[in-house]
Amino acid sequence: MYLVVFAIFAFSSIAFASGTLLQPAKPIVRELSGGQKHIYRISLAKDQYAGVIIEQRGIDVVLEFLGTHSNAIASFDNEFRSHGEEKIEMVSEAAGSYRLSVNASSLSASAGQYQIRITEIRAASENDRLLHEARKLEAESRQALLDGYYQDARQLAERALAIAENILGPEHPFVATLLMQLSNYYDDKQDFAKAISLVERALAIRRKTLGEEHPHTIDVIQSLAYFYYSTNEIAKAEPLAQRAIDISEKTLGSEHALVRKCLVTLAKVTNEYKKVEQLLERALMIAEKTEGAEHYHTGTVLNQLGYHYTVTRDYERAEKFFLRSQAIYEKTVGAENISRAINLHNLGLIAREKKDYSKAQEFYAKATAIVEKAFGPENPRLAIILNNVANIYRAGGDYEKSLEAHHRVLQISETTKGSYQLLTMTSLGNIAKTYAAQGNIVKAIKFQARVDAVIERNIEMQLAIGSEREKISFLNSIAERTDRTISLNRDLAPDDLAASELAALVLLQRKGRALDAMSETFASLRQRSSPEEQALLKQFNDVTAELGRLVLDGPQKMSVEEHKKRITELEEQKETLEAEISRRSAEFRAGSQPVTVAAIQSAIPADAALIEFAVYRPFDPKAESNKEAYREPRYIAYVLRQNEIRWQDLGDARMIDHSVDKLREVLREPGRNDAQQLSRDLDEKIMKPIRPLFGNAKSLLVSSDGSLNLVPFEALVDEQNRYLVERFSITYLTSGRDLLRMQVMRESKSNPLLLANPMFGEPESIAMAEVKAPKSGGRAVRRTSVTTGSDLSEVYFAPLSGSAQEAKAIKSLFDDASVLTGTQATESSLKRTSAPRIIHIATHGFFLTDAGNENAKIANPLLRSGLAFAGANIRKSTGDDGILTALEASGMNLWGTKLVTLSACDTGLGEVKNGEGVYGLRRSFVLAGAETLVMSLWPVSDYVTRQLMTDYYRGLKKGLGRGEALRQTKLSMLKQKERAHPSYWASFIQSGEWASLSGSR
Repeated sequence: MYLVVFAIFAFSSIAFASGTLLQPAKPIVRELSGGQKHIYRISLAKDQYAGVIIEQRGIDVVLEFLGTHSNAIASFDNEFRSHGEEKIEMVSEAAGSYRLSVNASSLSASAGQYQIRITEIRAASENDRLLHEARKLEAESRQALLDGYYQDARQLAERALAIAENILGPEHPFVATLLMQLSNYYDDKQDFAKAISLVERALAIRRKTLGEEHPHTIDVIQSLAYFYYSTNEIAKAEPLAQRAIDISEKTLGSEHALVRKCLVTLAKVTNEYKKVEQLLERALMIAEKTEGAEHYHTGTVLNQLGYHYTVTRDYERAEKFFLRSQAIYEKTVGAENISRAINLHNLGLIAREKKDYSKAQEFYAKATAIVEKAFGPENPRLAIILNNVANIYRAGGDYEKSLEAHHRVLQISETTKGSYQLLTMTSLGNIAKTYAAQGNIVKAIKFQARVDAVIERNIEMQLAIGSEREKISFLNSIAERTDRTISLNRDLAPDDLAASELAALVLLQRKGRALDAMSETFASLRQRSSPEEQALLKQFNDVTAELGRLVLDGPQKMSVEEHKKRITELEEQKETLEAEISRRSAEFRAGSQPVTVAAIQSAIPADAALIEFAVYRPFDPKAESNKEAYREPRYIAYVLRQNEIRWQDLGDARMIDHSVDKLREVLREPGRNDAQQLSRDLDEKIMKPIRPLFGNAKSLLVSSDGSLNLVPFEALVDEQNRYLVERFSITYLTSGRDLLRMQVMRESKSNPLLLANPMFGEPESIAMAEVKAPKSGGRAVRRTSVTTGSDLSEVYFAPLSGSAQEAKAIKSLFDDASVLTGTQATESSLKRTSAPRIIHIATHGFFLTDAGNENAKIANPLLRSGLAFAGANIRKSTGDDGILTALEASGMNLWGTKLVTLSACDTGLGEVKNGEGVYGLRRSFVLAGAETLVMSLWPVSDYVTRQLMTDYYRGLKKGLGRGEALRQTKLSMLKQKERAHPSYWASFIQSGEWASLSGSR
């Protein structure tokens, strides 16, 4: 038979009476309830085999086989349910009276009956003796784990497994039990890949021999979920953990120990803090009720609750749970048990938060001794503790000791986990921070560059293999790292070129990456490629995915040397495939170029300056904790020219954002006469400080951040009371790395396409939120009733008959253009098009402001902005619904489209995120392949829009650049007294390539 996967009762000597004598052919029926135990005696001669069966009749029991000296030999719990049989097999090593202890599995169990009987007593065979030895070894292995003798535990389990496989075969349930016991050792050692291989094999055995819904199978499923979580395979872990709970509750009821175990596992794998708290509180209630307030398993739930409250920064509650857990561990397990070490480490974290550093070091020292004794000097768990020890030394100003510990952490992490693991990244960052606090700027920059390189590699791999949620979560998690790099340059190395280049590089690499991650451009590229290219792209995707898993998951089943070798092989394959695909596909080549400062500087024209704005939080490396290290957000600007990088801090982000809000308010109202004053105020804050950095530049390439994404820089006013449009040509970029894409030639595949005056249709009833023309006769606006939590079911799109005249005027300039109006101006007609030279869309735009609402109907911000086409008010449930979202736009084939003009209101708007730009149409058309986008930042009257657009296309027809034609149009309107207010001419901005339609700059 096979033993219980986890012990309900820890082994100990039991003081008991002589017990009831069990005799063959004389079954005994008794009643038992929670907290009770019954003792039975079996008299055996030396080397006899005894078989005993307990038939459970309404109560689940656990059995212990005790030797002649009251020593615990083995524990049995083959059936977790309250009905079914428990079978015990034992062999006497000496003549005497042996005992069986029958215990209720739960302290709260209601009374129920069981029958116990001897099935046979006979001379033991060799196999009987060997299997008895295997059962003893398994019990000793579990006790060794509890006592902290980890190598002994592994060796005992391996010996037991060899015996069981030899006698019972590789697919016996007892073999599965031993595989699970061995996985516990590798769990404590944090060799999760080895543990997973053992658990997966155990699961296959359990499914085959016991079925999918047997409690022992469910126990293995929840263990597998835990190990998937430990290797960051959350997409696999969470469904398994939830399934384990569902089935265990169905088969065992809501208060069984296995349900408790499954609840703790699900709490580990979910990211919803409120849900975690609820799961763990319920698990604690079950543990205390079924196993007791001072049971080892109750201690593990308490420790997990303490960890949860540590994560949520509720340190007072966390400490209470950790102390309760520690008291239980001290009573129930050995002083060298890894659970006690983990708990001591957690208490050290709390002491550190309280700035009681001596107490923290005391806890860490005890935890370090336990882990190092158990697993040696190069264990990842040891590295985590040492990392915190090093941080305390740094907080106390002992930088030499801190660096010594940090470098040891780095060595352990790189040896056991690889160069790109989270622990390695954390270690490198901490070393850079410590050198910065010490004042060793050279080494601080060196290690900051190393950690930024690791982060960039991790971003690349996460974007290749992660789910959308995982991609965004990871990109959000590394935002603080960008702040550190900028702060190192600004505060500690303001005149150091290497520090400036590093800060500029991370901005160029990271800004806007989440937008790229959420688009469908790679999938769209595969769809429109030739069969040969599709095969190469699939191979490239497969190689990148395998490389990503290796980089992010670490060595796992390989040695560190094998891991490095395999990564090198895959990198070479990836580079070969990149070169071949790039040779065939200019579109792929444009998106796969490495981002370097030198490459981007070489793409900046001699008469231009690239301005990379950034919102960052200054970081103090001497602060005692990260929570205290980050200060209030500020703006900074890096100005890149062909041969130089310069920067300037701009000040408090809240003050600048307030000025942006006031300016945007007045720009939307042509009757306001304070536009120049507010434009001067914002210019004073963000442009005056950096104007000296422009040199002789006449063109500005502006990559904004934060609220500056919604500012038309042309409308700012300088010290001579001139609008910037009068002095500079201004082009907008999401990131300076867009310049690399512009270097790849693109060929248009069809003639210009003009869509205007769509027939939106009339629904049976009109919703309350109505998009219609304002009283001035302007193009439609987004009504204020379309607010947080809304969706398009609340919006009615009013007719736009005036936009047909706009299309007609443009058609007169580009006679090869196709014009689609009325019922022909459909979403599907646009999506079917293949890279027309120009796309001009005169319709309604929308942006639904669900941002910040956790109950938002539309989670993905690329689904909250878009354009309305024919049938938009009817909204068919299938096919062409008349709505083109930004996400759909990003998947269009516009590689070769020179210009997309969105002649609609607010098309330049979207959800603004620091470091990302605008989640909306602005980025989507660029990702689809369009070279240039012209869009609006606020509503303008229909008449003014027609005038502006007609003049703009007239300039394009003359050969002016896509940026210069718009600038000249604005300058012309500025000279007209009735159009001089920036509300009329500054709304539309140009993003992307600024050259003429023929490509000339």
